[in-house]
Amino acid sequence: MKKTLLVSLSIFICHLVIHAQAVYVDSNIGDDKNSGTKETPVFSINKAAEIIRNRSNNIYVMKINPGIYVLDKHVLVNTEKSMTNKRIVIEATILPDDTTWTPDKMPVIITISTKGEIMEKDLWIKDNWITSFYINVSHVTIRGLKFEGYNYPVHKYYPISRFNKEKTDLLVEQCMFLADKQSSVIQVGVIGHGSEIKVNRCIFYNVNNAVIYWEGSGNGIKTGNSMTNCIVFGASGCAIWTSFPNKDFVCKNNVVTNCNFFLIKEDTDTTTYTIDNCVIINNQYYSGDGNLKPADFALNEINVIKEGNISLRMINTIFEPWPIDHLHVITDTLGCNIRAGLFKHEKQ
Repeated sequence: MKKTLLVSLSIFICHLVIHAQAVYVDSNIGDDKNSGTKETPVFSINKAAEIIRNRSNNIYVMKINPGIYVLDKHVLVNTEKSMTNKRIVIEATILPDDTTWTPDKMPVIITISTKGEIMEKDLWIKDNWITSFYINVSHVTIRGLKFEGYNYPVHKYYPISRFNKEKTDLLVEQCMFLADKQSSVIQVGVIGHGSEIKVNRCIFYNVNNAVIYWEGSGNGIKTGNSMTNCIVFGASGCAIWTSFPNKDFVCKNNVVTNCNFFLIKEDTDTTTYTIDNCVIINNQYYSGDGNLKPADFALNEINVIKEGNISLRMINTIFEPWPIDHLHVITDTLGCNIRAGLFKHEKQ
């Protein structure tokens, strides 16, 4: 009896500790005057990010409940606390592999920031861009969120950005980036300087460019960057843009189709990249240079399919629930065996 009570008490204490180490966000019932516990969530992502930045607590994790989150300014991902053996995690409360997950449970991020909100003199982008998550710290995970395009002309919208060349270790996982060229634009889904930018199990639909791996620190050579298990459809620019050498870049288990370019590489980048177990078909061009001109360069290709057609699961009618595999390769069609997309485990 005593042993049972001790185990139960231990589980209860662990439960409290886990909750104490996360701040919860809920756009339906939250209030920014709340403490941010699971039972009393805050309303805004920016308030949760402020709590994570504050050195007076031990919170490094943000849990975002299902809902629509409108950002009128960017979210600064940083902290005043020590990052020794720590990681900032910003993720959906219900992730795609959870048994209760459905597409409508995915938190939706909509940005209404104005042009020039962030002014950085040393950025080549200058003042005509906006972002949702502006990362200025190492060791960050963003997981399970859906980013909608920006609904105003001209502005360059980068949902996830990191422009500090000295920062490392950014994981973007199980996210969706959905845009429309005519009305809601995403210029680049994930863009960043520095090493260890890993994009895994994401879907990029009609974004201009899916991922840009930009400048590195020191000699400019980056390490640890990757794109794996992703689906890229309809990019008017490219799926992957690598501007400076990525020493050990990993491109594996991706499906890329209906894009302008699969891969763009600057002339100064002489690295021979390996493309492993990918389906790359029906794109206007396979490879190009930094001026968006077709260019041939050496690639090490392992099991790359370049012919055929990709069939993605689309919405048939608005009067029915969205399919669980929305925008994934349809079962038993070309490319489904790669199992690119949001799910780490096969859905039943």
